[in-house]
Amino acid sequence: MRPHEPLGGVQIGLRFEEGRAAQWMSVTDVDVRELARAEPWRRHLTHRGERLELGVYAAISTDQSPVATDGIWERLELADFDPSVRSVIGQPFKLCAEEGPGKAGHIPDLMLIANDGTVTIVDSSPTAGPLRPSERVLGWAENVIRARGWTYEWWTGPKDAQLYTNIQSLGGHCRPLHPFQQALIEPMLALCADAELPIFAVEENLTSARMPQPMVRAVIQHLLWWGDLTTDLRRPITTGARVRTDAATRRPAPDQWVVGTRLLIGRERGTVVRRNGDQFIVDLDPSRLGQRELSFSRQDLVAKATALPAAYQGPLFPTPPFTVPR
Repeated sequence: MRPHEPLGGVQIGLRFEEGRAAQWMSVTDVDVRELARAEPWRRHLTHRGERLELGVYAAISTDQSPVATDGIWERLELADFDPSVRSVIGQPFKLCAEEGPGKAGHIPDLMLIANDGTVTIVDSSPTAGPLRPSERVLGWAENVIRARGWTYEWWTGPKDAQLYTNIQSLGGHCRPLHPFQQALIEPMLALCADAELPIFAVEENLTSARMPQPMVRAVIQHLLWWGDLTTDLRRPITTGARVRTDAATRRPAPDQWVVGTRLLIGRERGTVVRRNGDQFIVDLDPSRLGQRELSFSRQDLVAKATALPAAYQGPLFPTPPFTVPR
């Protein structure tokens, strides 16, 4: 590859373990799985002896904790809500060139990887003054990213204020439900199957002495965030807003759990890897406790778990590696 071409001589540095030296390679050789394993290149900024710790965002949909500056926080909330985004990494890597504006290097603010392997690199505008990269460096980085086949995005804030407000509000209900509320998921989805009902009608149908209206509404908000229920998020969400669910997008019901079904078990995630009658073996995702398999009876598993919505049931990334042909 000739030096004057956008990718000529460009190296990408990735950290795969905090505290260890970075691994450098040609930007044309890195593939999506290496990018997805990357640790943040840095966790703080320094300027004239002052140290600024970056914030940590808890991305519930991808089960990650990306670091972020204030300017990218809203973009993280939108990415967390987007079911097509399967990996979110802040300060993901460093790009460097042998000469020219890229010699100083550039660290993007955010990297999003979709479940089809598409990579989006996001930079934001609020970093100003001495900490802001020069326009020449930013222009060079954008050219490299686009030449690599990745999408480049310059983030300046939400384009639809009402949509963002709704997503931000629903985000307060995205975490695992109380077991009492979890038992309401299937009746609620059955009630709204392929039919539009106003929120107040759903609440009236499912409110009881054991399940007061505020708890029912929290389940509605939880399912709206995860995408099992849909409504027009470009308008304010009122009790008159109509919600519905479609069989193709809702999470699998317990009687549909098979080998390969992805589950939420409390705050952990796992995949059904074997099934023997009413006995399920679930392989939990790797965590600080390591990777392990657990055995559940059907009754016990239904009481403790719920399936991830349909949009999160597919494989994390496609099979073929995403590399640039030489």
